[in-house]
Amino acid sequence: MVKCGPMARLRVAKRLVHHMDFPTLVEVNREIVTLTREPHEYSKADGEQLESLLKEVASRADNQDFEQAIPEKASLLVFKLASGQHFKAGNKRTALVAGLVFLRKNGYKVKIDDPELISIVDKAGMAGASLDDVYDVIGRLTVKSAAERKAWDGAVKQVIESNSKFLTDIGS
Repeated sequence: MVKCGPMARLRVAKRLVHHMDFPTLVEVNREIVTLTREPHEYSKADGEQLESLLKEVASRADNQDFEQAIPEKASLLVFKLASGQHFKAGNKRTALVAGLVFLRKNGYKVKIDDPELISIVDKAGMAGASLDDVYDVIGRLTVKSAAERKAWDGAVKQVIESNSKFLTDIGS
């Protein structure tokens, strides 16, 4: 039996957030501009700014629970990449893909071709959208991935099945 009170504490495992590292971000841009035969280039100063940006994303929303932190971190990543113009080419596409990869690695998804998402990334790249605007769209469009949803559905089913007698007995 678990006692709860001022002297007792329940330990809750904090879910691990998977953050993008600098080599992965650079590879995202390289792959994107290769599709359109554009140059994959960035300056040393831009590289340092990108590394700083990734650290900012990693430290953002650490006081929030996983469910709240993921859309906030993804929004910051997308906004800063789209508006920063750190690469010679493909900044908005890099922002879009990096954001979606971040979400996917953390059990969420957004449709890459959603017109609202494409529009807000484009606007952010032209200083026509704020971080809050990006967050509103990503937060609204983000859903648990099929695997994550299946895991939740499985957990619900398992708890109900393993406790069916008890749940039936306490029913009113």
